[in-house]
Amino acid sequence: MKILISSLTYPLPNGVTVSIDASVDGLIAEGYKTLIVAPRYKTIKHRPEHCQVPSSSVARAIGSLIGKEERTFGVTARYHIEKIAKEFKPDIYWLHTLTWAPNAFELHMLKSKKPKVLSYHTLVEEYGRMYGGKIGADLMRRRSKSVADKMDAVIVPSKVIEQKLREYGVVKPIYVIPTGINIVKDYFTKEELCAKFSLPPNSKILLYVGRVCKEKNIEALLKMMGEIKKKDSNIFLLIVGPGEIEKFKNTVQNMNIADRVIFAGFFPAKETQRMYGGSDVFVFSSKSETQGLVIGEAMMAEIPVVALESQIQPEIYPESLSVVVKNESQFSTAVLDILKNCKKRDEMVKKAKEFVLENFSRGAMTKKQKKLFTKLL
Repeated sequence: MKILISSLTYPLPNGVTVSIDASVDGLIAEGYKTLIVAPRYKTIKHRPEHCQVPSSSVARAIGSLIGKEERTFGVTARYHIEKIAKEFKPDIYWLHTLTWAPNAFELHMLKSKKPKVLSYHTLVEEYGRMYGGKIGADLMRRRSKSVADKMDAVIVPSKVIEQKLREYGVVKPIYVIPTGINIVKDYFTKEELCAKFSLPPNSKILLYVGRVCKEKNIEALLKMMGEIKKKDSNIFLLIVGPGEIEKFKNTVQNMNIADRVIFAGFFPAKETQRMYGGSDVFVFSSKSETQGLVIGEAMMAEIPVVALESQIQPEIYPESLSVVVKNESQFSTAVLDILKNCKKRDEMVKKAKEFVLENFSRGAMTKKQKKLFTKLL
């Protein structure tokens, strides 16, 4: 079976790229053939299956002005996509990006008579609200329904997102297939992680992994550190990921917490995943996640998770397996409490790892995807 995949943000370091790579690895191991079509970000392919087509120079210029890396397809991309499809002869089209307007891959796949699949990775309603208020949220709800109902199947990473799409009025079949969490065998020790970022050997490290941007509610983590600094001078926040780093560096300077916050920037996935092991607590404040892969990665590494309450919380990080913060003002207290409560922490992390292994394995993900694609054909 041949599957032609597309994402506007591939291979940027984000959850969509992780999900696509995990899917492609699993499907290739099962004998499937895949190609990934994306706008050109660099001259080097991310992997052999990666097909880069021209990106929009206008979108690239605008993005650079506002500190965004994301691109769209250029005016000639449609020609290249049609050529790739003609040569590859896909059995299934698989779209991984939903934005406010159709892109070249989406338009091409909708003309095809082959089965079409959408993976709904992002709660775009919240992004629409963030940048366009109620009008933006309404636009993205309508767009979500419109695109989903043109597909033969929709894949979502959690049941709460399935329910959300049904509330939008989506009638097409929806399949809950969480992205599988990678098993890491060689985590950094505390000593190695402290040495890597020039921290005192006895430091307590709070770890955040993900994009550094408004959408991830980074401000809440910085406010948390402002409160923690008043009570404990040995706790540091390590922020690992790309994004609007210079903007937030200015913020921490103004908050007088620059000596307690480390913006590590981007690291390759394998190295990033090793960092969980040397950390003391994983902190997460995003409210717009559809799965929160990094939460599962932290649980797998057996470090406690302290995260804000969100729509995916009951399904992805239940209260018995994490510290759920109801209000941002309680974040610092929750972190300090779990650092002190060794017994609660040890019991929590062991159960959390078992939960991830049982519910979010990569093998289970590939099995469900194979079953769906076979059914569509």
